[in-house]
Amino acid sequence: MLTLSVPGNERSALKHTAETRPRAASEWLARLPFASPPDAAQQLTYALFSLNRQPLGADERLALLAVYRPVVERVAASLEDLLANAGVPPLAPQRQAGVLLRELLIEHSTGYKHVLLALANPRFGRATPRRTAEVVARLLMALRDLQAACYLTYAPLPEGVWLEMHQVHDFAQSSDLAGLSVDGLPSASLVYRQALLLALADPPHMSPQELAHTRMILDTFGTLATLGTSPPPAGHAGFAIDADSDHGPLHQAPGPDACDWWLDTDALGQHLYDTAVRLRTGDTPRRLGLPPDMDSGLLMRLCKHLYALWKAGADRAFKRYPVTDETVQVVAGVAAIHRLLELVPQQAELKPETGHDLPVRDARSFFAALVAVNATRWNVSNDSANGLALSGSPDGPLNLKVGEALAVRGDDAAAWSLAVIRWIKMPNPRQVQLGVERLSPRIQPAWVHTLRGHRKDHPEPALFLPGLPALKQPDRLLLPRDLHHHGIEADVWQPPRQFTVSFGRRIEQTACFDLTEFSVLAPSSPV
Repeated sequence: MLTLSVPGNERSALKHTAETRPRAASEWLARLPFASPPDAAQQLTYALFSLNRQPLGADERLALLAVYRPVVERVAASLEDLLANAGVPPLAPQRQAGVLLRELLIEHSTGYKHVLLALANPRFGRATPRRTAEVVARLLMALRDLQAACYLTYAPLPEGVWLEMHQVHDFAQSSDLAGLSVDGLPSASLVYRQALLLALADPPHMSPQELAHTRMILDTFGTLATLGTSPPPAGHAGFAIDADSDHGPLHQAPGPDACDWWLDTDALGQHLYDTAVRLRTGDTPRRLGLPPDMDSGLLMRLCKHLYALWKAGADRAFKRYPVTDETVQVVAGVAAIHRLLELVPQQAELKPETGHDLPVRDARSFFAALVAVNATRWNVSNDSANGLALSGSPDGPLNLKVGEALAVRGDDAAAWSLAVIRWIKMPNPRQVQLGVERLSPRIQPAWVHTLRGHRKDHPEPALFLPGLPALKQPDRLLLPRDLHHHGIEADVWQPPRQFTVSFGRRIEQTACFDLTEFSVLAPSSPV
């Protein structure tokens, strides 16, 4: 029996009731201030809040939801665009946009919960299978979108969301509606599998762009994952689902009889592997059946990452050890770290193509005006051979992002080491948790001036990572995002020397930097 959480009728407690005539509601929706997504979301959320607390029949409510739905999708997409470059802790406007997005989707899903409960109640007669299948799919889509909004804003899922998704899917299965697609909608089974796969994609490790690409991948390839009541065959990747719980799929099940459903991701994982190979050999997203505006490079890396997660799950490479009463200092961002490490000596000069000398102090002041060093202190939750888990309650917005470079040290006497943020969580609006991977025990500041037929107006701040002979690791450069192009030459000033290099293999690209190898073309000289 469905036990979905819905508010009661509180019409007398509302100051204003929402318009219940579809035509009048449509006219009001057309007048929303779409140029200001937060204002439009606020008005739309309040209207849905009112409707969800008014006594309406299933037919009447479903007709109104059909009018509201495209507007909800439009406003939600606009709010997501505002959050595309948000860091944590978020700025006040971004925090407001995130809260509005989640509240809007909660009220939207609540409307469909009302309708499904009415259709599933035998006192109101038996609804047609197609109508019920549509409502089930719409509800699961609304809950799936709420799930994605929480991942986008690093917020925990509201209590009961997974339990309700499990319940609605089980209802669809028992009613023989799970595989029924109505009017081009994805079936309830497909939407449920997409929600499970999205949870297995490890969203805390994703940038907003990676999350958006993952959702597009699921829209196209999600049908390749299958659900069954028995564990997958030997050799197949499988994830257990406990339908009586309020959590998503499990990486490890207590036993074959302890779970209600099993998700088989073997075919999906193999297809992602093949997709990555085809992208590497020159195929485009369009030719692979994916949206043509997807970034091919990001898509290829993401397919490899999702293949590893959906094929066998995420394994921890190193054991974590709990730590108490230990803190570290952190500075985030390539430019901020560069300033922190004391730039090249004042007397050194850069000579752009114009023939005029450009003192480094001028470039230094140029970047100083853009980025201020902001060292913050974080508690160490646990430690491992390759990373740390940090937690803190920053007083102000730091704009931290997955893939951001970090300078880390234990105390004022210690040297700064280089790390990168791999995952972010916000258990509540004040607390931030970070997963940090170590990249290099030593870092040095450098200026990089690319040679692309003409020189740029200003050199770019970068970080020089000395090699580790014991690990047969060469010197590397950590560059601002998109500065790297294979084979491009650049002048590098890395005090006390200057040399010309050719960029080599890109070791890693994140949303914030490129880590690259290089070859020295001209012998180094003092500056």
